[in-house]
Amino acid sequence: MFPADDTIVALSSAAGPAGRSIVRLSGPAAVALAGGLFAGLEELGGFRCRAGLVELDGPFGPVAAPARAYIFRAPRSYTRQDVVELHLPGEVLAGLAVLALQAAGARMAGPGEFTARAFFNGRLDLASAAAVADIIDAQADSQLRSAVGIMEGALARLCRPAKDQLTEALALVEASIDLADHDIQLCPPAELARRLDDTAMQLEEALRRCGRWTGASLQPRVAIAGAPNVGKSSLLNALSGLDRAIISALAGTTRDVLSAPAKLAQGLEVLLLDAAGLDGSTDPLAQSAQAAARAAVASSEAVLLVADLTGELSAQAELLDELRALNSRARPVLAANKIDLAGDPAAALAELSRRLGLEALPVSALTGAGLGRLRAALANCLEALASPRQSGLLLHENQRSNLQRAAAAARAGAGLLCGAAELADRAELVALELRSALDQLAELAGQLANEELLGEIFRRFCVGK
Repeated sequence: MFPADDTIVALSSAAGPAGRSIVRLSGPAAVALAGGLFAGLEELGGFRCRAGLVELDGPFGPVAAPARAYIFRAPRSYTRQDVVELHLPGEVLAGLAVLALQAAGARMAGPGEFTARAFFNGRLDLASAAAVADIIDAQADSQLRSAVGIMEGALARLCRPAKDQLTEALALVEASIDLADHDIQLCPPAELARRLDDTAMQLEEALRRCGRWTGASLQPRVAIAGAPNVGKSSLLNALSGLDRAIISALAGTTRDVLSAPAKLAQGLEVLLLDAAGLDGSTDPLAQSAQAAARAAVASSEAVLLVADLTGELSAQAELLDELRALNSRARPVLAANKIDLAGDPAAALAELSRRLGLEALPVSALTGAGLGRLRAALANCLEALASPRQSGLLLHENQRSNLQRAAAAARAGAGLLCGAAELADRAELVALELRSALDQLAELAGQLANEELLGEIFRRFCVGK
């Protein structure tokens, strides 16, 4: 995927006007090739900086420009190869330097190739390499702190207790297979099942302590859900400031999932999703529309449950249970719509809050009453979801999936042992689950990877990193 025996070059600084642009080389000929432009480099050792002139052939003749060269000798460099950085005044000169170095024999680096070399040469594990991309993408202090922590091995430390427990359990299980013909009881099955349940609980708690990474280009999704004709489309229009949805007093006018951008409190930008009302309709078209609505709920970071304060409130608890089953990670926000039409709004709000166990926020999509408070509640909900908890770590969806699958495999192993008279009776099946759990933790910590995962991680990088 990434050849590592040649010398690569790229413009490493951001494009655009700047006082200094950086050209980076890595590989066995890095110092020699850079020395062709900047005299006197080859006699320098590692961790050295030299000021001088870079001599280039410009479009109108030779150019000599002041520059600085930084040398990092293998293996004590970012890529564990010889690395040279040329710091030049301006992007034009840097571009000419890259062309000259390519003409001299360097190859233009691909996206993330410098970090890929750091990974393949053992400088970084895969989790740390991915964290480098997160550092570049970070838009908030919490994201930066999390990425730096992961680059310094925080994920490996997070997994270590569970990994040690699973390794010990696997050793017992495999030993019971080897000693199956002997009358030796290494560990009662019930005791090992209890240990595995404890390990699964640790992994689930670790997942709860971690926040969720929201990428720089990804807007959080907020699904607007509720029964038909409660005012979901009206709220979509009111919150977004756009006439995105057709509004009608007739129930069931929304069929497809509609989306509209909206700005919440603290300037948080989200994507609102409005879909069909959820009920027990048996009409095929309505069922298709509701399937799309449920998919929107399941894929969202927050769920806004809209209730009609003037309508029947008894079915709202069942609807809330369905939304929670569809999306257990999203904390629902309850909007009591049509406050302007309610005869006794205070009593209706109290009754709705009591039935659902959630604070009902009074709003009117028609008059705009309560929208500011609703925006703030949604923003707080998303901030709580995204922010790091006790661990201070923000995990991507694939990383969260690794933890979930490891916990599920540990619980599956415990379940297999329930009711077993001897450990050896279920040992082979339990061993499969324990190996699966350990593989998930190894992948999370960056110690196990396949080619597809490598490509996905390094595609996130820009050229020069």
